[in-house]
Amino acid sequence: MKFSFASLLIFLASSYLSYTQEFGSQDSGGPLTLEWSAYDIKFYNINLKIDPEKQTISGWVAVTAQAVNDMKEFVLDLDDRFRISKIIWDSPKDYIELKFKHEKGKIKIDLPDAVTKGNLFTIKIYYVGKPSVADRPPWDDGFIWSKTKNGDHWVGVTCQGGGADIWFPCKDHPSDEADSVLLNWTVPKNLVCASNGKLRYILDNKEGTKTFSWFVSTPINNYGISVNIAPYDTIQYEYSSITGEIIPITIWVLPENIEKAKKHCPEFLEHLKYYEELLGPYPFRTEKYGVAEAPYLGMEHQTIIGNGYGYRDDQFGFDWLHHHELGHEWWGNMVTAKDWSDFWIHEAVCGYMQTLYIEDNLVDGNASAFMMNWKLWKNEQPIAPRKEMTSSEAYTNDMYSKGSYVLHTLRYYIGDETFRKVLRRWAYPDPKMEDIKDGGQCRFATTDEFLEIAENVSGKNLGWFWEVYFRQASLPHLKAEIIDGALNLEWQIENNLQFSVPVEVKIGDEVFKVEMESCSGSIKIPGDNVPEIDPNKWLTMDEVEIIKE
Repeated sequence: MKFSFASLLIFLASSYLSYTQEFGSQDSGGPLTLEWSAYDIKFYNINLKIDPEKQTISGWVAVTAQAVNDMKEFVLDLDDRFRISKIIWDSPKDYIELKFKHEKGKIKIDLPDAVTKGNLFTIKIYYVGKPSVADRPPWDDGFIWSKTKNGDHWVGVTCQGGGADIWFPCKDHPSDEADSVLLNWTVPKNLVCASNGKLRYILDNKEGTKTFSWFVSTPINNYGISVNIAPYDTIQYEYSSITGEIIPITIWVLPENIEKAKKHCPEFLEHLKYYEELLGPYPFRTEKYGVAEAPYLGMEHQTIIGNGYGYRDDQFGFDWLHHHELGHEWWGNMVTAKDWSDFWIHEAVCGYMQTLYIEDNLVDGNASAFMMNWKLWKNEQPIAPRKEMTSSEAYTNDMYSKGSYVLHTLRYYIGDETFRKVLRRWAYPDPKMEDIKDGGQCRFATTDEFLEIAENVSGKNLGWFWEVYFRQASLPHLKAEIIDGALNLEWQIENNLQFSVPVEVKIGDEVFKVEMESCSGSIKIPGDNVPEIDPNKWLTMDEVEIIKE
């Protein structure tokens, strides 16, 4: 069956359903509660045995946090399906077992003494259980317990919407990331475990298992932490960054696909080069860039993206899935939405990168046809609502499709060269940041930050553009009438907001740009010419009907 990008987007949106299941809500984020705001996560030390035969995980997670306020109780998130055996106060002076309650997805832990503002502390949670299973990964959250053609175990996990509390205790809010993470995964001896960051060592446990120890030295969002377990072969590359540094690249491939992957994967290096040249250096070059063949379509796990697209190109001539997930290393992993209401930053920007790539790199690529795939908007809520939201509240098809098309319109309005400068400065607001590799390159971003950067780079007042396209749900409507041989145009905007985006009009073989100051403009139509509005499809707007007198 021929791949349909538009059909995928429709499926993607409809598949991201409610997270309320037998064991309670699996939804991430929302208003930042007093419990969450009382502390700042600094470090996760995750030590888990993953048993594909029993489909269980077991072990312990140590959470190091800093008190933002004085604290007597520490609250973390963890799915109720897990059984916690004990929780330990872990400090050089004391190793105390703590009292706790675990219900409705929350672990409420009584601290031994009040922790005063500014102090660091570590809590260690021991637990076991069967994690949720993702029926339609990656849009359902949970583990994927699959098998290779040879019957070997093939395991993955995705939790973008539900948050990492579906499998380990954490603070399940996008506004807080651990500064670094230690990951120790124990798996059956015949399997390989690819994960985030740098591989420290592989330990043979002499009991039919191995422990793979990975370390992430930079901030990482919860849903970006993942495991990929299979009898992988690897393909290794040394990629020369635009900085002159050598970045190790590893592709983890199922053995039966190794030859196919060897032919296809050099394209991944082309994608990486394109992103670096457009946006600035690969953010995590002190660790690696990794791609793991996954038993689901794909996910942007930091430094180890999951790719289940099958080492192939789409009808536009490139591997869109890899290109999209790679883009998240900048938009999602380095530049992270502080609240789910700004989630479009991750998805729409990555989506529009593909249009630019088709234009810039593919001789036979059809960027205009690709853009038509984004015309799937429903306008049920703004792309970036002005309120704190959970992941399921924020997740709509419009944050992909309408968001990407709005970027297309912005590029038209401020000009291609300026637009590309805006993207680079949004990725790295200060050119000096492009040299940073220790985690200081990572930051939280908002829709208003994007506005400020776009205005500074373009020199234009763009607040009205943002208000109409990002903060309102409805599309601009263009009233078009031919009266006395002139085409009269008028923008009609919800709440009568100002809107000054000019409109291209094709008359015969020539394209004219009609300025729309004060929401209106006009152009003469000579002879019997039939004008065409927006012939190059730049504008995010309602369908236009030209009315004749």
